[in-house]
This record gives sequence, C-alpha cells and structure tokens, in this order.
Amino acid sequence: MEMIFERPIKLIVSEIDGVLTNGTYAEDELGNTLYKVFNQKDFFVINELKKYYKVVFLCDDNKINYNMCQRKSLPFYWGKGSKGKYETLPNILRRYDATPDSTIYIGSKLSDNKCMRLIPYSMCPDDVGDYLRSTAWAPFIAKGGDGVFVELLDLLQFNIKMIKNDR
Repeated sequence: MEMIFERPIKLIVSEIDGVLTNGTYAEDELGNTLYKVFNQKDFFVINELKKYYKVVFLCDDNKINYNMCQRKSLPFYWGKGSKGKYETLPNILRRYDATPDSTIYIGSKLSDNKCMRLIPYSMCPDDVGDYLRSTAWAPFIAKGGDGVFVELLDLLQFNIKMIKNDR
C-alpha cells in the first residue's frame, strides 16, 4: 500500500522503544536495563530509507538506545529532563532544514504526544493506546517491534519513485 503525501518528506523522526522494539526489556534488581530485543528487518529498511530521507531517533530514556544508534551510525537525540522531546524537536527540524509538514514522526509513548500534535504526518504502532492513536495522523498495522519501518517503506514507495525520477 502506497500513500501520497501532499508535501515532499525530508525527515523521519522516531522513538525507539515501542517502535523498533515491543517496548519490553530485561532489567536487573537495581533497575539497570540489561538488554532490549530489536527488529533487525527494520534496520535493513532504515538503511534503505537513508538513501532518500534523513532518519533520526529521539528518545527520553536509557543509554542502550544511544549505544545502539552509535553502533548503527544513526543520529540520536536525547529529549530527557527539563529539555524534553517537545523542546528538542524544533532543534532537530532546524538541523535537517525540515518543517513540520515535511516530517514524519513515529511515536509510541505518552512523551511523544506533544510532538505528534506538532507534526501533521505523525504515526504510531498499532499497539499504542488511544491516548496516541487519537493524536496520530495514521496508525500502522504493525505493532511495535513487528516491522513498523518495513511498513513505512511500503507506504513511502510512491514518494521514493518521485525522488528517483527527480535525480
């Protein structure tokens, strides 16, 4: 299934937990995150999307996400503490010369709600609650950790063809 976006998309901003993962992780008795399970198919798709779009990740939690992004050479932004995701997002838009209308935002947490209101093309995995689904422009069919970026690639096929024709 392909979607036609009214404006050209330049930037894809996504949360990691609940998008690339199913939102669960192993934790020790001290509260340290031991590991997370990522959907590897999504990483192959992200590498394909990087040929046509800037793909960045905006998270508000532990360093495992940061370390994973470093290993895979993916831009990572930390929206934690007094400078949350909503305050960090405009800096990301400026950094990549994007506007809200030329951005796709993929959220899965309550902390994504304000960002999803700012970005018209906001999306979420199928297994988020109504608190985000009602804010999203469109929900994915896929649940978190089950190929959200794979589905996004399918949705962007028309736009990718247009980009290829312009080159």
